[in-house]
Parts: sequence; structure tokens; C-alpha cells
Amino acid sequence: MRIVLKKEKLLNSIKAVKGIASTRGVQPILSAILIETVGEDKIKLTTTDLNLSISYTTEAKVEKEGKLAIGAKFAEDIITKLPDEKDIVIELDSETNVIKIKSDKTKYDVISLNSEEFPNVFGKKGNEEAEAKVFEIETKDLNKAIKQTAFSAVQNEVGGVLSGICFVINENTLEMVATDGNRLTRSKVAINSKNEVASFICAYRTLMEISKLISLVPDKTVKFTIMGSKIVFEFENILFQSGLIEGTYPKYQQLIPTTNEKIAILDREKFTGAIDRISVMVNSRTNIMKFNFEENSLEISTDTPEAGSAKERLDIEYSAENLLIAFNYKYVLDVLRNITCEKVRIEMSTNLSAAVLKPVLETEEDTYLCLIMPVQVR
Repeated sequence: MRIVLKKEKLLNSIKAVKGIASTRGVQPILSAILIETVGEDKIKLTTTDLNLSISYTTEAKVEKEGKLAIGAKFAEDIITKLPDEKDIVIELDSETNVIKIKSDKTKYDVISLNSEEFPNVFGKKGNEEAEAKVFEIETKDLNKAIKQTAFSAVQNEVGGVLSGICFVINENTLEMVATDGNRLTRSKVAINSKNEVASFICAYRTLMEISKLISLVPDKTVKFTIMGSKIVFEFENILFQSGLIEGTYPKYQQLIPTTNEKIAILDREKFTGAIDRISVMVNSRTNIMKFNFEENSLEISTDTPEAGSAKERLDIEYSAENLLIAFNYKYVLDVLRNITCEKVRIEMSTNLSAAVLKPVLETEEDTYLCLIMPVQVR
């Protein structure tokens, strides 16, 4: 195998795939990048940890076909240090199993891993392909829905179904929902469902990687396919595959209140700023902040015996009876930072029942909401 290509193309490719390579060392080949030639003018870089897999295709001059496997971190460290404007030549000596990397006057000899041991992660089984469901969505809409919901998921792999984001697809609408038991976020976006319906749970880490990829590629749309217990996202030059989380997601529709009669309308930026200022005095163990709603007024306060107290009053739209309610302030900030409109709407009932935050914007009011459970104040 012998290829020639620009540093920028190779380094960008490595950066796109290296995050998936395993770092746990159970199987050394899983810490590697598999580099394969594709015809006369392209190469494909692939990494996997057996649950997540990614391949990235980029332009290169192929002088001799073949494939090789090199440690992902090793590859990035080497290519980063090579001269920017010079071509990079990569050649595998099949007799010595040495990868020769040259650029200008710099040369590396790197012991290759056995590329034959690299798993065939993108292989398809006949029944999976026959039952596959294909969807297409604008990348900006998918990324928006990820950012609006994923922060509410349990962000570790031992959280079961709550460590994922629930996808429900029906009638060209994608509904994405995440919850950690204390809060719940729901976002609805348009999707080309091709008359298919589906419901599945996608892991938090999977969607974080997809969000990163969206920021790296120029693609306006992305296609994804559900095949059995896995999902495959397809960009122009990238394939990304992930296992889905198995299990039954909570019946979230039943958790969203529909009769909260106490309504407050607030300026989003002023509300965010006030919470941020008061948070300096919040107890870092509990993150509890009090919100005292009175007629057209909101007092935000906190009191920490060992540190002191703070309060700030805001003018708001509110005409219901007085209500003192407390929240983990970080939950409120998370949703405020993912709403882009000028005003937000808070729907409440009692100081112990779930409150719902929504954007005040006709085109978004029914497409995004965040439910937050209050904290009992003694």
C-alpha cells in the first residue's frame, strides 16, 4: 500500500474518527485506525469500539492499493507535527510490517497492527437490510433537537434507558425526548419519514458524536437508517453506526401537565442574568434557588447559612395568586440557554408539582418544552 495526500485532509480525517477508537486496551486493534484505499483517488479511515463505529472517506492519490492499521493517538501525534504545506507519503512494507510516513525531510517508521484483525463493523445481515427503515432530516434541525434535549438525559452508560434520548417518528415529525427523572425535555422537528413510523432510544454519547460531526461537515441533510438494534447515520463522506439502547422508555406524555393554571411570562435574557448573579451564593451541594411569584413581579433568592444570601427582583407578566417555588437553578439555566426567543413562559400549579418552561414564539411554542420538578423548601 502506498498513498500520497495533503496534511490538512489526513489530519481532518483522523480528528473526525479518533474519538471512537477504544482507549481501554481490551483488544489492541480497537485502539487503531484502519486506513483502506478506495479506487485510485480516495482512502477510507475507520475506527470502532464495537458499539460505535465511524468511517471517513477523503481524497488521496493511491499509488498502490491496500490497507493498514495504526494506533489512533499515534497517528494524530505524528501527522500533527509534520510540515503544513508538504505532501505526506504513507507506505506499508508488507514484508516487515512497518508503516513508513514521510513528509519533506521527516520520516517515521511505525510498527503496524494487523489490519486483518480489524472487525467488519459495517457489514450488513440480509434480514437487517430487508427490514431497514430509512429517514432523512436537515442537519440543522437534528442538531437543534439534540441540543434542546440531550442535556436532560442521564449522562453515563449505567443509566439504562434514561441514558438515551427517545426518538418517535410519525407523519413526517420527529419527536425527541430526554429525562433524568428530575426534568424532561421534548423537541419536535420536521423529518422526511418516507411513510415510515419508528420508535427507538439513541444513546447520549451517540448524539454527542453526531452533533460534533454536524459541525465538521457541509452537508445540509443527513440520512439515517434503523437496522435491527443499530442505527447508521450517513453523511456525504461519513458513515456513523451505533447500537441502540434496548428497553421501554417511560410514558412521558403522561408526565407533561396540561392544566397548570399559573402562567408567568419573562424576558429570557433578564431572567438568565438574574439567576446567574444569584447563583454565586447558592449552596453548591444542593443548587437550590427560590422563586417567589407575585403580581407582575418575581423575587429570586438563595440563602446559604455558611456563606450568606442574595436576592433580585424582576418585572414579569403574572396575575395568578402568589407562589413560592424552588428549583435546582442549573436545570432552569440549561433550558434558558437552549431557547433563542426573547420571552419564555412558565406554567405552574403548586410548589410541589412539575413546572413547564416554553418559548413564547408561535412557531416553537408547541414544538419545545422543558418540564422541571421543584424542590421542597422547608
